[in-house]
Amino acid sequence: MKKNKRIIFATMAALSLAAPMTAVFNFDNVQTVSANHQGTKVWLQYGTLKYALKGPSGRVYPAGTRVVRELSDDAKPPISMHGRSFYLTLLIGGLPGMETLQDYGGGKIAEAYVNYEDWHEIDYPADEVVLVQNTEDPTDLASGNFHPVDSNNPDVPYANVDALRAAYNALDVVLTNKITKQDQQIMSNFTDKYFAATAMGVSQDSVDKLTDEMKQALSYYKKTGHLAGYDKSSNSGSSSTTNSAKSKSKSRKVKLRKASYQYTHKGKRASKKKLKKGAIVKINGKTYRIKGKKYYRIAKNRYIRKVNVAK
Repeated sequence: MKKNKRIIFATMAALSLAAPMTAVFNFDNVQTVSANHQGTKVWLQYGTLKYALKGPSGRVYPAGTRVVRELSDDAKPPISMHGRSFYLTLLIGGLPGMETLQDYGGGKIAEAYVNYEDWHEIDYPADEVVLVQNTEDPTDLASGNFHPVDSNNPDVPYANVDALRAAYNALDVVLTNKITKQDQQIMSNFTDKYFAATAMGVSQDSVDKLTDEMKQALSYYKKTGHLAGYDKSSNSGSSSTTNSAKSKSKSRKVKLRKASYQYTHKGKRASKKKLKKGAIVKINGKTYRIKGKKYYRIAKNRYIRKVNVAK
């Protein structure tokens, strides 16, 4: 994901006031990762590498190297989450929601490479805390392209998703226009497919097929002004999205147990104004995971945090 310059600059300023670290970070291409859990708690799961892995820089990380992953869910996460990576380097801390200091790190490691422990919950630290720090190499920090040194060990596919990300972002034009409910559902399905395809362990072939499908849909939209039926415009198209649009999830009305911001499909706040506590909103019944957090969709390109909804 793209780094937030305000976060990085504030992070550097904060680090200058903290106790000196043994290593100096090169922040080029460093990834920002998920933010805190309601500003108070965060789940951590540590693990160690099962066997030596080589990164895109050529550096080898030996078996036993300690790694960690983080989640901000209310409930304890499942012990295994195949699509969510561990990190070689991860630092957390700051002022939640103020963008003065956020979690940052990189070096994404597939779960299949890790002997992992149970999750445990901690108070989100007010100051910067180093969880693991195994590399400062910008190439490795910005990548998840790690593979076993010994070819006898099982390998996890790592796909290049740059083209997919570009195709998905190009579909933003659809979200900025008035579209039918059927087109909204197709866009919702594309969002689900996108996040599934960008998870760890997805093959390049699957990523490429979804990329082509999105490009085809956008091309069809530019010609016709709608998405419905795009899969029938080419023999190579897939009917899965349109078929899915016909089987809509059950929508329902829910009550907010606390004031809630509205977010875009990219996890950015849509406005500074909050929906009031106790407000009744209609959701489409599906749960969306955006940057590690769970959301409900309440309108076109508008999402609210699942944890803010009364059960």
